[in-house]
Amino acid sequence: MNILIAGTTGESMPPPYGGVPKLVLFYAGIWKEKGHNVAANFPYDSASGKRDDLGANAEYFFEYTKKPTNFDKGVFLLKHFLRSPILYTNLLVSYVRIAPKINKEVLLYAAYGVFIDGVFKKFKPDIVLGEGVLIKTYMASKIAKKWGVPIVFDSYAEVHDDSMGVNKWLINGGREKYWQTFLDLADFVITPGPYCSRGPLKYLPKEKVQYVYDGSDYGVLKFDIPNDKKVLRKSLNLPEDMFLLVSVGAFEYRKGHDLLIKTVAKLAKAGLNIGAVICGGSGDPEKWKTLAKEEGIPDRLFIFNRIPEIQLAKMYKSVDVYCELENTPRACGFTMAILEGMASSLPVIIFDNEDMMEAIQGGKSGFAVPMNDTVALYKAIYEMYNLSPEQRTIMGELNSKLAKSIDIRYTSLKKLELLEKVKKNYIKS
Repeated sequence: MNILIAGTTGESMPPPYGGVPKLVLFYAGIWKEKGHNVAANFPYDSASGKRDDLGANAEYFFEYTKKPTNFDKGVFLLKHFLRSPILYTNLLVSYVRIAPKINKEVLLYAAYGVFIDGVFKKFKPDIVLGEGVLIKTYMASKIAKKWGVPIVFDSYAEVHDDSMGVNKWLINGGREKYWQTFLDLADFVITPGPYCSRGPLKYLPKEKVQYVYDGSDYGVLKFDIPNDKKVLRKSLNLPEDMFLLVSVGAFEYRKGHDLLIKTVAKLAKAGLNIGAVICGGSGDPEKWKTLAKEEGIPDRLFIFNRIPEIQLAKMYKSVDVYCELENTPRACGFTMAILEGMASSLPVIIFDNEDMMEAIQGGKSGFAVPMNDTVALYKAIYEMYNLSPEQRTIMGELNSKLAKSIDIRYTSLKKLELLEKVKKNYIKS
């Protein structure tokens, strides 16, 4: 099959490494190994031709040659409007009929629809995977219908999270109209966990929705790296004797990095030799450095920004505990980050997000605390700190075993099976 992966509003293709762009490259590489042609659409090429696509070797279609300015976006809009004024107008009018308001984004992404139509002409996909149920996927789905090609949505929290995207403006019956119309464009919807399915299932029959965990690259995370923490820490400029907790994700408040920093500060003031490691890509890490100074622990916060996969694996193996503290309704499904931590044989501390409770395996491999409860978080970290290294090793090995069963090679093949099934059963309207 010719598989087109489109719709991501991610910052760029890697680097930085993480999130949906990283998943897209994993899928592309594995599906190509199975004999399929894969193309992926990204907003822009951050590496200006010197990219590391994690060995995917897919065909890439970029909207921009570099991170776009407002001027670049204006040129993009005008260029694609002039390329096909009728198609642009039809896409715009179609979306405006269900949208809560018109803004610059709506005008711009109607132009994206014309752009992706050009991708269809060149790549000739047999099926499309729309990453995220956002406006770009809406436009891609309208183009898919135009070409008589099935489209599958990869849905995360966009439907059920009131704080995301258009949900902030949808009121009364507007939400039902918007999401029913949008989701009806999908031939199938995949979510990253059963709890994440609750949004799409409000509007679609259960036979059109199925969850598949995102997965992590277990092979890279079990790469032949020395297990001597002192050696690894020295190579990463981390203190050799400090108890370190790591949190991985965008440098944004929803990831809970601030809660980890504040809790570590309290534990340090209580006499614990403890520190926090935060690794991310998008967002501004300076606010976390400022917070650490305000909390009196600037020497106990260690930040890694946009690091390669091998460096990431080394970082995981150099710390003691993984913390997953995402604290908004966007937290659904096993995140790739927590699976990476688990694959690296780390015990975990999590907020009690329903989709992630499996990670602690009934308390055998980690602790769960109530969402945003910093007192409970303090107690959980303190308890983990006081466990013996041998006890934490046992917990970490249980996590590694679970993560192996959710390796990206398994989960991506499950998604591929669903794409093949949808393609086989597709009937052109």
